[in-house]
Amino acid sequence: MHQFLIRSAHRWGGAVAVAEEETSSTFEQIARRALSLAASFADRGLEKGDRVALLMPKSTEAIISLFGALLAGGIYVPVDLRWPADRIELALAECAPRFVVAMDLGDLARQIPSMARIGGIADSSITILDMKAGKSLPWVETLGRSETGFSIPEIAPGDPALILFTSGSSGRPKGVALSHKAVSAFVRWSSQEFKLGTEDRLASPSSLSFDLSTFDIFNMAWCGATCVIVPESIVWMPRFLAQFISLQRITAWYSVPSVLSALLAEKSFAQKSYPDLRLAVFAGEVLSGRDLARARTILPRADFYNLYGPTETNVVTWYRVPAGFDPDCPIPIGRACPYAELMFDPAGVEKEGRTETGDLLVAGDSLMLGYWNRPAETERAFVAIGEGNGKRFYRTGDRVARDPATGDFVFVGRKDRQVKRRGYRIELGEIENALRRHPQILDAAVISTRDGEMRTSIGAFACHDPHSGISAVEVRTHCARYLPAYMMPDQVVFLRVLPRNSRGKTDYAALESLLQDLS
Repeated sequence: MHQFLIRSAHRWGGAVAVAEEETSSTFEQIARRALSLAASFADRGLEKGDRVALLMPKSTEAIISLFGALLAGGIYVPVDLRWPADRIELALAECAPRFVVAMDLGDLARQIPSMARIGGIADSSITILDMKAGKSLPWVETLGRSETGFSIPEIAPGDPALILFTSGSSGRPKGVALSHKAVSAFVRWSSQEFKLGTEDRLASPSSLSFDLSTFDIFNMAWCGATCVIVPESIVWMPRFLAQFISLQRITAWYSVPSVLSALLAEKSFAQKSYPDLRLAVFAGEVLSGRDLARARTILPRADFYNLYGPTETNVVTWYRVPAGFDPDCPIPIGRACPYAELMFDPAGVEKEGRTETGDLLVAGDSLMLGYWNRPAETERAFVAIGEGNGKRFYRTGDRVARDPATGDFVFVGRKDRQVKRRGYRIELGEIENALRRHPQILDAAVISTRDGEMRTSIGAFACHDPHSGISAVEVRTHCARYLPAYMMPDQVVFLRVLPRNSRGKTDYAALESLLQDLS
């Protein structure tokens, strides 16, 4: 993946690679600084496979740092500073970095006292680089140095390139190790499918710790496009975000659907013009057909795509939404990307007529190597299917249905969000979809709880226009049109917005706490 940047620096050296607020950096500048940093890493003892933890917000310096780590043969580990301190400590302890790179370690230590010790794991084996202290800033130290003496180590496609931390069922974050081959497969395919090139300006709204960020950073390096960093402060401020997309002449947008929902709720979004935006891509959550229909009226020139794939697989399916798509129907996740193979878990396939529903398994080039230092959990996450040792498939934990007419897959719900009540199996995602069909409900989320007698209760959270006058009784009446009695919510709570985690997804844990407080 680091060779993408070197190649682009040779081909388009003077073109803008990264734009950030009022500044911009060319491919030549990014490559030179990354090589300089890589040489500094090597001088300080970095060996192939060592981890480099990035404790910094998404920025030009962060992008240089991750390429510097890759050029030196290292593995970059992005750490989101918005995580709780305990989670940061656990992530650092889990990956055992050789280097920790921070924008301002002193300021970080003041914000998170435990970080003064870098999570309690700092010792003589860890080098700390503080970007604010000039004496520790590698590309200041080596800015005038020739990189001719530095040799990029030999890296195999299957070698790990980055570790992304996801939630663990035990409460301890799990590090998903992705190889150069895994990310490259997605980047090469997406650049071709979306026809990305040097004229494109790719919005970059996602945290480095979120796999969606690999799209804009590495397509920038592969295609010669410009990566336009969206300030973290405005990603969830739709009025400013709409202005940003327009003024920055964004041509391609890729984010979770909830960002689109927030934009649509902002009146000024429809009042601006976006003549440059030709591509709107969404992944990470269910994309609402009604939201998409509304967005199409505002962005008539844009092609809309729905992508699917857990962090462990990156993107493995794609669906280009046709112009005449029925907004009342669920938007399919589509069919397999060329580098992926999909199948149902043979143990859990259900048939209704010609439609099959089952737990989705994924194989192919984009699969993770495994959970970092978690061999037992890695083994449980995969299953071998076929003759001999079999092909390695990842258990996604997602249930999908396959349309017999088109072959497209449709997301049904998380296997671990499936509950039983009154002897019936219930997908909470199905209740959410029913809620979203109400014309005055802008977004919805559903959780289940159990009382002391283990009876399942369903709580629904609905976001609506405060002037709509919608009531809980009206919501239940609406749900009764689409759901059987055993799926009806026991409680309806109205919110202005749903809580989101650092990746922009619905924070179900926060909703559970809220429901407990209301009980």
